[in-house]
Amino acid sequence: MNSASMNCASINCARLLVIAGLPLAAAAGAHAQPFEIESQTIDGGGGSSSGGAFELSGTIGQHDAGQTMTGGAFELTGGFWPGVGPGSGGRLCADQNGDGLVTPSDFNAWIINFNNGDPRADTNGDGLITPADFNGWIIAFNQGAAGPICDP
Repeated sequence: MNSASMNCASINCARLLVIAGLPLAAAAGAHAQPFEIESQTIDGGGGSSSGGAFELSGTIGQHDAGQTMTGGAFELTGGFWPGVGPGSGGRLCADQNGDGLVTPSDFNAWIINFNNGDPRADTNGDGLITPADFNGWIIAFNQGAAGPICDP
């Protein structure tokens, strides 16, 4: 190989390195924008929604408990179900064992509550503990966390 062809190859290599290095140099000079994600949620499906007079429900995993979001004439307070939980004066009717969850174990608890005349077995809210409450419990169980609230 003569020196002229070697120089030409070296010049082409240098050009190639410069062209290939331009995107890297541009990326090194880029600065992050002043944006950040201040919060996030882990939300799941389920709940209810409606139309007409508006109804909205949700599910677990809402970190935004107590924060109110507004827009126009609308307001939405995120977080935990109002009136449900310790000290709230109410509980999900299907939660018969008092653990705050609606699970198959609540079926056995309902039978025990029914047999003992426990007021928690009155899931249809008529003030009586009768076999009709079993149907009320089934309906409440199928609605899960969106089910009716009972007191006690």
